Amino acid sequence: MDALVVMQAVLVVAVLAGLWVVADWPAHRRRLVRLGEVLHLHGPVPPRPAGPPIEQIAADLRRVRAQIDHAPPGTPVARRRGWTEAYDDLLVTACHELGIEQSIRQAHEGSARDLERERVERSLLRAGLAFRARS
Repeated sequence: MDALVVMQAVLVVAVLAGLWVVADWPAHRRRLVRLGEVLHLHGPVPPRPAGPPIEQIAADLRRVRAQIDHAPPGTPVARRRGWTEAYDDLLVTACHELGIEQSIRQAHEGSARDLERERVERSLLRAGLAFRARS
């Protein structure tokens, strides 16, 4: 008889403990993850990228570069400048995501910015970002 009472008490305590854990699962999960990190059971959770996927950035670079390179004669200067600004923004984003130094925004408009843009393009290509259109 005593064994039956003990089993029932253990069962009631287990059910209550399970309900307590389920009620506040996110907090308990964070504690378990931290415990796993402290005990070196698994590595830390890798950080999630803040920006768009690098593949999307490369595709956007290809698309905007093609618009710049294949602009029909008579395309308004404002549109060309807009495409160039968009291209520069994408280069800056790609550099940020890959940890590459750049100073496109600090370079003066004209040949200085063109040279910096070329340097950044080469750095991104060396880093393995395939954003140039395939010939």
